[in-house]
Order: sequence, then C-alpha cells, then structure tokens
Amino acid sequence: MSTFHLTIRTPEKEVFAGDVDSIAFNAEDGRVQVLAHHGNFVTTLQFSPLWIKSESQALEYIARSGMFTFDHKANSAVLLCLYADERGEISYQTTEEYLKFLLTELEKGDLSEYQVLYLKGEKLAVEKQMKVAK
Repeated sequence: MSTFHLTIRTPEKEVFAGDVDSIAFNAEDGRVQVLAHHGNFVTTLQFSPLWIKSESQALEYIARSGMFTFDHKANSAVLLCLYADERGEISYQTTEEYLKFLLTELEKGDLSEYQVLYLKGEKLAVEKQMKVAK
C-alpha cells in the first residue's frame, strides 16, 4: 500500500510524525478518510478521534480545535491543533480542570463576542473529551 507523511503538532510539541497508510477523523463537515496521493485538501475539526493506520500499527488519538491540510504534490499531511494525545494517555482530571477554567472564564462577562464563541466551542469539545476519558 502507498503511504504519505503525516505530522500532528500542538503549540507545545510534535505529537506524531511518520509515514502512514491512512488517517480518518470527524471534520466539521463530516467524516473524512485520507489516503496517499489524496487531492489537495483543507478542513477543520472541533473535536475528533483520529484513527491512524500504517503497515505496522494502528493508533488512535484524540484531537481538539485543529486544521488539517493535505498537499498532493508533497504527498504529506499536517494537522495543527490545540490538543492531541493518544487515547490511552488522556487524563480525566486534567480535562475536568480545563472545563472548570472554561466555565469560570465564561462567567466573567467581560469577554468579546468572539471570545465567548470560542470558549463555548472549547467547552463543547472538552465535554466530549471527558466522555472519552472515562
């Protein structure tokens, strides 16, 4: 099977980099599966499991607030997101603390409309992540 290079990055670190056969995830417009030599493609995701397959392994990550791009000419993909961890590494406690922070910020009332919309989107994504972490 043909492969492509996939990189997953957060602001803190490079979470994954390697050659894979496919990646599947839930974009904001529906479920997506990308294989090698896919056409140029850009999409966003709010919250999604990522299913990554290569010849030697199958991995599952959880990603939040990201942008995915595939470059046909380079046969490579990049997912830039605020959060990504392997499913088994998700900490329920850390996720719960972040949700409390979001709720506190939303209650302040001194936020711009954009900030409120962003925090509400984050809140929804974190609530979904907490279900996965249990």
